[in-house]
Amino acid sequence: MQYRKDLPLLPSVPSCRMKHLRKVSGTPAPFFRREIKWVLLIYLLGSGHLSAFCQFQPLIKKLAANDSINTNLPREKIFIHYDRPYYNVKDTLWMKGYILSASENAILDSTGIAYIEVINASNEIVKRTAAPCYWGRFQSNIVLTEDDFPQGSYVLRAYTNWMRNFGDSLFFESRFTVINPVSGAWNARVHDLKFSGSRITLLAELTTNSLRAIAYRKVAVRVRSKNRNLLRIQTITDAGGNLSLDTVLKSDATNKDLVIEIADKEDLKLQIPVKAADQSVIDLQFLPEGGSFIAGRKQQLGFKAVNLYGNGVDVKGIIKNDQGQEIARFASIHKGMGAVTFTPQPGDHYTAFPEGALPVKLPDAKQSGTLLQVINDPASDSIQVNIDATADLHGEKCYFTGTTRGNLFAKGSVALSAVPHSISIAKSMLPSGITRFTLYNSLMQPVNERAVFIWQNDSLRLSLTASKEVYRNKDSVSLLLTVKGGADSNTTGSFSVAVIDTSQVGINQQAENILSYMLLSSDLKGHVEEPYYYFRQRAPDAADALMLTQGWVHYEWPPGGFHFDREDVFKISGKASNIFNKPFANTKVVIFGKVGRQGVFLLDTITNNKGIFTFDRFPYFSKDSVSLVIEAFNRKGRAFNIGIDLHEPEFPPYTGSGTAAFEHQNILLDTATAQFVRRQMAIRNLIKKHGEYLDEVVVKTTAAIPGSKNLNKNGGADQVIYEKTLDKMPKETLLSVLYKQVKGFGLGSLPRSNNLLYLINGNIVRFIIDGVDLHFFYDPGSGGGGPNDYQLFLDAYLKYFSAEDIRAIEIMNTPKFNSPYRSSFLSIQEQMNSGPVTRDYSFVEITTRSGSGPFLKKTPGIYLYRPVVPVLAKQFYSPRYMSPDEKTAVPDLRTTVYWNPEVMTNKDGKARFSFYTSESSSNYMIIVQGANLTGKLGVLYQPLAVQKNGE
Repeated sequence: MQYRKDLPLLPSVPSCRMKHLRKVSGTPAPFFRREIKWVLLIYLLGSGHLSAFCQFQPLIKKLAANDSINTNLPREKIFIHYDRPYYNVKDTLWMKGYILSASENAILDSTGIAYIEVINASNEIVKRTAAPCYWGRFQSNIVLTEDDFPQGSYVLRAYTNWMRNFGDSLFFESRFTVINPVSGAWNARVHDLKFSGSRITLLAELTTNSLRAIAYRKVAVRVRSKNRNLLRIQTITDAGGNLSLDTVLKSDATNKDLVIEIADKEDLKLQIPVKAADQSVIDLQFLPEGGSFIAGRKQQLGFKAVNLYGNGVDVKGIIKNDQGQEIARFASIHKGMGAVTFTPQPGDHYTAFPEGALPVKLPDAKQSGTLLQVINDPASDSIQVNIDATADLHGEKCYFTGTTRGNLFAKGSVALSAVPHSISIAKSMLPSGITRFTLYNSLMQPVNERAVFIWQNDSLRLSLTASKEVYRNKDSVSLLLTVKGGADSNTTGSFSVAVIDTSQVGINQQAENILSYMLLSSDLKGHVEEPYYYFRQRAPDAADALMLTQGWVHYEWPPGGFHFDREDVFKISGKASNIFNKPFANTKVVIFGKVGRQGVFLLDTITNNKGIFTFDRFPYFSKDSVSLVIEAFNRKGRAFNIGIDLHEPEFPPYTGSGTAAFEHQNILLDTATAQFVRRQMAIRNLIKKHGEYLDEVVVKTTAAIPGSKNLNKNGGADQVIYEKTLDKMPKETLLSVLYKQVKGFGLGSLPRSNNLLYLINGNIVRFIIDGVDLHFFYDPGSGGGGPNDYQLFLDAYLKYFSAEDIRAIEIMNTPKFNSPYRSSFLSIQEQMNSGPVTRDYSFVEITTRSGSGPFLKKTPGIYLYRPVVPVLAKQFYSPRYMSPDEKTAVPDLRTTVYWNPEVMTNKDGKARFSFYTSESSSNYMIIVQGANLTGKLGVLYQPLAVQKNGE
């Protein structure tokens, strides 16, 4: 932020009533370099202004330091535009990321790597990948495989290493849903659910994922309170899949956190939370403006009502005092939020009585304190800020600040008095986004805070011009994007485009986008429902209710410097040392890398005088399955007596709320999701009707192993050592487990050879750890040339892992199960010289709990590592048709018709892109969003009409 720092302190201000608002004289200084044309510098000092200045000097220095850091080392914000909110299993999630400065929203070229994670309903990170960043933008895609992404709700999280300095509450998060219409999952639509006293009643409609009624099915129903079973009965659904329950619990249900569990035999299918009659069906909270509720002062309280799933619900009611007198009425404005104003009296207590819900006690009014109130009248061109205090605090000094986008624009000390201080701030001087006012007490502690939302309607103006009025199936569509900035000027920018078939996925135009996220959601705490509503609708009261209830994301600049650097390129560093931990200087270190199953690369470097080595010239990665062998060699070219320590990154854990478990298990309770499933099933039935498609026959294994890389379809092995067995021998080494559990396992040698190998009933053993072949990393020249070199190489891993590190072990001995392994891991020569008639190979697939592969912490001279590498995004496939009659192998019914993550407008603010329509006879929704180079953001939702051929 730029402002004049040479202004002298104002002399004594009469009455200290905060009437003086000073603009910087002369040419207006640019605020955030572009946004605000002037700066507020408020010095509100009484006759003792010098002592006040000294009193708050530590706070003033801290604010100045934060401001300086924010200018020179700005915070980063990430927004990800992904193509749609709902996916089928096996679909690909396409995304583009924008890295923008928090203070200006300008594209930042400050980092080279962005990390992307997907979190499931159990708050487990099921996928972590990285993307290379160029000029503040990155692209990525994730294939939603059935094994890693079963049906459910997921959180998409993204961050840079630099963002970790400010806490994970600033990471980008968004939710998406994966549906498997043909899976065996059940869903429930609850029509009636009551729990009063000991009586519980339930009427629910049970359906499959394809929305087929689960008719005449015998089910087990259990009512559980935490770990206690209160009821267990068997019942049968009717022809419509309806399940009816009306019974009295015999056990004492003093714990009100009840769950109804519905199981098919012993297979748990559904969990339904239950609220007792003496528990409110909504969660209603009242929050005083500025954080203080003071007796005898008229003030405003924000309120918010949410249901069991955390979604806002409309609410209205009355507020009464202890005598039962009505004090005020309240009614929500939007998504269960609103505000109510009244004057609390000393000694009185207040209770809200919402209609259809239980009473809620309001916070008790305090006898002493300060007030920070804001009047944001939509009819006024200014914001009025009022500061007041109770009589016992008159004469004390406080410090006032105003910030927007993390930058300080107003500051000054305040002498509290009997007359409230008031200041007017012109709205036109504030940028779009959230402005925050804070009042600090004499101990420099924040005692009052108030957030205000400003919307100047200054986004980029986007428009699309079609090449013709009507489009048909398999037709070529050409669209011209035009982007206008301020004063109707053309602007250059980067935009992403998604075209969605709305017959398959409904698009909520009030949902999150780059504009709502950067200016609103990213600076609020909690999930904001339909945030674009506050930009498209002129609803200032709703926006102010949001500010009162959800506050903002508060951050502090990290004390003592930054712990996480900006990453410009992908690097791997470490240290080479001897057995006495002394560094090996000027030692050669080599990386041998494997990408996927085919690609290989080789890199080398020399350690410095402290034994430190760094690799930073890696090739471009097209896959995230990268395995590295890092070796250090002494002066004789041997890898003995050298230890390698790698500086491995520690990724932040997920500490958010994730997606509710009940939401995950009853996913079709969501109307939009149910609609998506209906549309997908209709498409499947349409394809099947023409005989061009058969449902995949899915054969489930009896016990799927989470994280297993088994190459056999749907799993399959000659022998499996499960977790239950491994838990009984936790400290045994992996080698010991194999000797004890695998019949025929042991050391041996081949005819006319002295070299020792591990065999299973005569088959040569290959060890695969988390999908990585150990044999691939064996260097015959690295040992001493003895007959047990290969055995010692394998033992380094087999003796390193213990049973408690392993989730499962699968053994593939016979052609029925080892065939895909032979083609994947054996050379052509090995395949030709082996087989069931001669001597075959056995493959031991080892699934570790960490999933990090054959990871050895410190093995002399060698280190195996599976890094999270930045992966280049694949290109979205968009078919081209020569004519509308062109036949395809399967009907073209793309859900995402077109995806283009990089549409750049030229100096005239224009860009053209094109695609072909599918065979769907429905209309499309085109979603365009992005930013220009100066921090302006833009979003466009535009329908595209498509007519069926012949109409």
